Amino acid sequence: MVSGFGSRLENLREKFGYSKKEISMKLGFTANVYGAYEREERRPNLETLVSIADLFDVSIDYLVRGKEYCGTRGNTDIPDSEKDIKELIQFFKSKGITDPYILQIDKWIQLSREDLIELQNHFEWVVDKARTEGKG
Repeated sequence: MVSGFGSRLENLREKFGYSKKEISMKLGFTANVYGAYEREERRPNLETLVSIADLFDVSIDYLVRGKEYCGTRGNTDIPDSEKDIKELIQFFKSKGITDPYILQIDKWIQLSREDLIELQNHFEWVVDKARTEGKG
């Protein structure tokens, strides 16, 4: 495996809020197997890499190399905006929201500029409320 594989696994696991034992169980392993992957003491086979990539909704290329493959030689990085969207989708999934309404473009198209400003103001209010209540 390329250097950093274990760190990428650890970061993904923490982002999704799972323990090592939970991930092992989700993948059908004994309790310590996934931890050995994070410590880079063991290397997963191809089938396991596919399962891990599917669980975290990332590519195998990202797991192994730390980069997404874009099909052009020498240009393997995805734009920051795409990374942000993928991270947002993963965040929703980690909270149990598999089809977030906020990411349904057909709904956004129906909104006016004033509607969007109202939504932004409401979102800022909710974030401020959560911060005030100690949730943020």
